Amino acid sequence: MATEKQIAADRANAQKSMGPKTAAGRLKSSGNALRHCRCPCGSTWRQAMADAIARQLTRDHADEEQLTAATEVAQAVLKLIRMREVRAKLMAEIDLTSGSLEHLRRFAALDRYERFAATMRRRTSRKL
Repeated sequence: MATEKQIAADRANAQKSMGPKTAAGRLKSSGNALRHCRCPCGSTWRQAMADAIARQLTRDHADEEQLTAATEVAQAVLKLIRMREVRAKLMAEIDLTSGSLEHLRRFAALDRYERFAATMRRRTSRKL
């Protein structure tokens, strides 16, 4: 169990960490969502596409639960497609002679998100 002194130190440190302070830091961190395929940009288009795919999967004879599951499957499929696009872009940018590990870190993060989306697709497709 944490002591009172540790709790006070944790609270003091939490007050200090408020994110990037400079414009350059904010600009760099603003690209994280896009970099990790969690960008909300185009979300209305993506939602409309997911709804259309869900209607095709259920063929108009599904109850509300099946339609929700089909929408979740479609969203996971669209995330997987987006991740494959990002992976292809990373593969095109990679420089094997540089010795930099940054691309490997990005591939590892992308792989985690891809496994998560594939798991969501598999779990929700069982409900159909």
